[in-house]
Amino acid sequence: MSTLRRVLGYRTATSTSAGLAFAAINFLAAVQVAGYMLGDGAWIALVIAGVLCLLSAANFSELNGVLPSAAGIRVWTRQGIGDRFSLTFTLVYLTTILAVIAADSFVLGTAIQAAIPGVSGFFWICAFLLLTLVANLRGVKVAGLVQDLTTYLLLLSLAVISIMVLVHVHHAFITPFSPRGNLFEAVAVGVFIFVGFEWVTPLAEEMADTKAISRGMFTALGLIAIAFGLFMLAMTHLLGDRALGSSLVPQLLVGRAAFGAFGFWWMLLVTVITAGTTFNGSFVSASRLLYAMARERTLPPWFGRLNQRFVPSNALFALFSISVVLAALVYLSRLYQVLIYAGSSLEAIMYVVAALAVLGLKRRLPDAARAFRLPFGKVIPWVSIPVFGVLALGAVTATAGLPGNFPWTVPLLFAVAVVATLYVTFYAPRLKQQRPQAGGQGSAPEPERP
Repeated sequence: MSTLRRVLGYRTATSTSAGLAFAAINFLAAVQVAGYMLGDGAWIALVIAGVLCLLSAANFSELNGVLPSAAGIRVWTRQGIGDRFSLTFTLVYLTTILAVIAADSFVLGTAIQAAIPGVSGFFWICAFLLLTLVANLRGVKVAGLVQDLTTYLLLLSLAVISIMVLVHVHHAFITPFSPRGNLFEAVAVGVFIFVGFEWVTPLAEEMADTKAISRGMFTALGLIAIAFGLFMLAMTHLLGDRALGSSLVPQLLVGRAAFGAFGFWWMLLVTVITAGTTFNGSFVSASRLLYAMARERTLPPWFGRLNQRFVPSNALFALFSISVVLAALVYLSRLYQVLIYAGSSLEAIMYVVAALAVLGLKRRLPDAARAFRLPFGKVIPWVSIPVFGVLALGAVTATAGLPGNFPWTVPLLFAVAVVATLYVTFYAPRLKQQRPQAGGQGSAPEPERP
């Protein structure tokens, strides 16, 4: 089977990590956080969530440092916890990135349709997903360059417009440094704004330096906290949580309230590029994980085929198809809040699992070389487990904005877990028993090297 190419560096590691977290749905998540808080202090919940995510970034850095792999999550949990749990949880965790794509699609379609009402928002969703697919099929260097340009432009643009809003608005702050309201729920949902930063780890086999992933994750968390912290402060200061209400395009409201039509179109452009970075980063990372799982024969060999540019093309086609279907479901139902809560809870659960995997690998591979070693011994993983366990519980039981005030996230995650368990129990063992045949379905064609 062909292998991936080590052509990426720290710059792309940072942009991929930040780009995956920098999702258009984050604007709606910011409104959710502001709804739990009162006054101008909603940004505090976001910063707390970001600081807590640093604990998880440290855990992921050690895991990637000892076992760098395109199937990182699968490899770490298998070695540190157990094979059956590892495969089941990896399949469940894949739904996080699919949920983010679907939710971002909803925001993208809604925002563009608000500006161009004559064309269905779903048309734009399909068009952008197709563009992302084409860019990824051209090769990882092209996809990485797109990620670099869009992510850094977005971070700078969001910070600039937020600062301009704060300078432009002259009325006094209310309680910018006094968190009020439900801080716990706000932090639990605030974790969602950082969802996906660790999905850069599947690029481990395409990084020229393994340490770049660790540095990229830490840098990305800081950049996201600064950019969205400024935006949340500007948003709540300019409009307040009551004015925001249940708007599906809060970023457009901020732009228009501050700078009129120019601000509206500026924030629309930010939204479009934001969704593009999410689509692109998600396709890059998730396709590598699917490729790696096919390589170990826990997914059908079809997912492991590389095209002539060393890209897992079949995995990309599968992601594109699933994303279109999920985007259609969310666009028609408008139940994006379920995805926010599901993503927050799954991410917090993943952080607990990562901490358990760190402890398991420290016990099973104590003398293995590590490109990154956690400071303070086992303190960070032991602290991470209860912290993110409690946050996961808060996110999964949240009901604000859901029909009937019922925690629909619970049955959704339960259904996903049941499907994953059935797959691992009945289908995965049959795949492992199959022997790959040269030139057949079990092996990927060897591309011509440029």
